Amino acid sequence: MLIYRFKVTSEEHEEFVREICIQPGQKFIDFYQCILESAELIPADQASFYLTDKKYKKDREISLNRLEKQVRRYDPEMDEMMTIAIVPKLMKDAKLKDYIEDPHQRMIFEYHGREYFTFFVELLKIMHSDEEGLYPKCVKWVGELPKKLAPIVAEVVEEEKPLITELLKKVIPDLDSLTKLDGIEEDEAELASIEDNLVDILLGDEEKDAPEPLPGPKLHKKTLAVQDEPDDIFGDEDHEDEDDKEDFSDGMDHLEDYDNIENIEIKYSKYHDDTDDD
Repeated sequence: MLIYRFKVTSEEHEEFVREICIQPGQKFIDFYQCILESAELIPADQASFYLTDKKYKKDREISLNRLEKQVRRYDPEMDEMMTIAIVPKLMKDAKLKDYIEDPHQRMIFEYHGREYFTFFVELLKIMHSDEEGLYPKCVKWVGELPKKLAPIVAEVVEEEKPLITELLKKVIPDLDSLTKLDGIEEDEAELASIEDNLVDILLGDEEKDAPEPLPGPKLHKKTLAVQDEPDDIFGDEDHEDEDDKEDFSDGMDHLEDYDNIENIEIKYSKYHDDTDDD
């Protein structure tokens, strides 16, 4: 039977070398799994094989997962570059013998997992083998891929916080202690006495809490006598004797004796006339 023998090297790490033998009728998914086992890598989120020329220029893609891509290609009929959508062939559906076009076929294998690696794949030879066994298999193993150290996460020890139920136990008393209050009876006479003296109790507390007055001159309350206004606002003129004043109080009548205010004006008009003659 025919056997393909491929050499797999790493772009980033030159010391890494693997040689894998696989049958032409096997699929790219088998080749992918053998590379991961030999390189000690975990299954990838996404991975692809690219067929290339001798200078490793990418051409067709064989993908691990179905993935639609937008690529630009030259259209000779339109004589311009066109953007088209393509869906790469899947590894599980693609057999190696359908893509080996050169005795020294070259490919690129890209691994997108926890880390990213790029591998160069070259067909070393096509040979006949009568050896029975399981394929694919790694027949040469040199070097290792460096593994990234997992970040050291400081262990944060949280202080134990009391549960809400424990806090409630401290706040809410036990039912047994509350039952002790059942035997207490209210004294109506005492409550009535408190209500009657409530004002005195409150005022007494306010007087105790009131600040003491500041020291100073004491003020005495005095009764102020209302002084009569002087008859003469000027101090220089002489005042008339009380005996000289004519008392008109006996001759005046009450307002109720007159029907209207006009009668009052007629009666007292003579006094005004006499005053003007003097």
